[in-house]
Order: sequence, then structure tokens, then C-alpha cells
Amino acid sequence: LEGVVQNVEEMGPSGLFYFGLVYTVAEILAIPAIPLTASAGYLFGTVQGTSVVLVSASIAAAVSFIIGRTLLRSYVEEVLEEYPKFAKIDKAIGREGFKLMVLLRLSPIFPFALSNYLYGATSVQFWPFFLGTLVGFTPGTIAYVSTGSIGKALTLDSASAYPWYAYAGGFALLAIFLKVAADVATGIIEELDDEV
Repeated sequence: LEGVVQNVEEMGPSGLFYFGLVYTVAEILAIPAIPLTASAGYLFGTVQGTSVVLVSASIAAAVSFIIGRTLLRSYVEEVLEEYPKFAKIDKAIGREGFKLMVLLRLSPIFPFALSNYLYGATSVQFWPFFLGTLVGFTPGTIAYVSTGSIGKALTLDSASAYPWYAYAGGFALLAIFLKVAADVATGIIEELDDEV
């Protein structure tokens, strides 16, 4: 991953496309993408970094979902048998696709890359999955990308940066928001489990 970051810096504007391609492939292969997500902030700033991560992760989620629904369906169904909680969620997901996908993405019960394949074998339709995924992982993406952007500001751009405590306060507020959102989402999912 360090090599990717160095190559992207040297590529200039085409580095954004290269980074997005590498990110998409990493997500499809279920390689943990948090270091790449933070690197996007370091390389491109919060706005561009968040944009490239959202587009890349969305494409990867869609590809993984389709692979899970078609080529790997029998294997994915076997894996699902190991997750009884997932079977309960599947019944609710057929009724409340978009809403439940947003909640599941806010409350990461399952690893992101793996869950894309698993959702392919559920009753959720593609568009509710895709749009719910995009909306649900946006807050976390902004948080991770911001860490890379803040890290760069505090190390390389320290002369023009805000004081460290301004970044720490903003990050703490974002972390609190994400924690509350995840807790609320988890509570709603557990209520759905009880109903099903």
C-alpha cells in the first residue's frame, strides 16, 4: 500500500484514477481498505479523497454483490449458514431493503468487503442495496478520509494548519456522532431481529 501512495503522488492528476482503481480492486479482493481510505485524505484532501473512496467502494460493492448473487451464490449461501444473525436479517431485508442497508452500513455488524458478497445471496434487490450502502457508509468514509487529511495538515502543512486541538475537537465530535449513529442502528437492527 505504501508503494501505491508513492506512485499516486508522482502521477499528478491521473493519480486519482489510479488510486480509485487500486481501491476498487482491494475492496473486491476483501483487502482491508482503512489504510487506503486514510491515504485518500492525505493525498487528495477531504473532499476529493472522500469522493474517490465513495465512488471506488460503491463500484466494488456492486461488483461483489453481483458476484455473490451469481458466480459464488452456492458458496455464499454455505457461509451464511455460519451466521444465524444474518439469516434473521435476510427476512427483514426483503421488506425494508434500503432502510436496513443504511442501518447495516452505519452499524458495521459484518466486515464491509465480505458483507457485499453475503448481501448478494439475500433477498435485497440491487438498487436498495447499492443506494443504502452508499448512504450508510458515507459518514464513516468522511471520518477515515479526514484522519489522513488531518495527519497531513499536522505534519507537512503545520505552518498553515489550525492548532492541533481544533482538529482533535472536530474529530471527537465526528467520532461521537458515528458512535451514536452506530448504536441507534444496532438497536433498530436488534428490534428487527426480535420481530422476525
